[in-house]
Amino acid sequence: MENLEHILIRRKKNRDRLEKEAPDLFNGFNELMKYYYKESALDLKQKELIAVGVAVATRCIPCLANHANNAITHGATREEVMDAAAIGVEFGGGPAFVAVRDNLLEFLDQIEGK
Repeated sequence: MENLEHILIRRKKNRDRLEKEAPDLFNGFNELMKYYYKESALDLKQKELIAVGVAVATRCIPCLANHANNAITHGATREEVMDAAAIGVEFGGGPAFVAVRDNLLEFLDQIEGK
């Protein structure tokens, strides 16, 4: 399991590098993300919880770290994040369960400063 802080720092570093080296690729995807993560019928907490479930189902560990952190930042509780993760496991099966077991609890501990 990677450290949450390391994943988030690497994500920022790689985003900055991609923006410089492939601005069309970066900007196209970034505009899509900004559009979908704006406040609308769902608030940002709800959207981040959905993203947690999808990250679990697709077993994207950097996504899981980022969206769990964002969900907590936007007011989600640990229990809400775990509920969202459970839905991801329902769709992703055994490998998704392993992503939660081996990563999410420690990410949440790190986010909460335990």
